[in-house]
Amino acid sequence: MSEANEYPDGYFIDWDGKTRPIAHPGKGLRCEVDKKSKYVMVLNKYGGLDHESTWYPTVADVEKAGIKVVHADISAAIKITSRD
Repeated sequence: MSEANEYPDGYFIDWDGKTRPIAHPGKGLRCEVDKKSKYVMVLNKYGGLDHESTWYPTVADVEKAGIKVVHADISAAIKITSRD
C-alpha cells in the first residue's frame, strides 16, 4: 500500500523537520488544513497555534519540493513547549 493511500488527508513537515500525516499530528493536537492555500495549522487542545506548515497531498509531493522525507514516529511522545 502506498503512503498516498494510507493517509489520504496528506502530510506536513513537523517541528522536528519530519514528515507527519495530517491524521496524526500528535497526542492532544489537531490539524486544520486549507488545501487551496496548502496551509496547515497544528492546534493544541486549547485551540492555540503550536505549529504552521505547508500541506502536501502525498509523500511524492514532499520530495518534489526538495525536502528529504524522514517519517515521524507517530507512536512516540511529542515535545512542544505549549503542550502539557
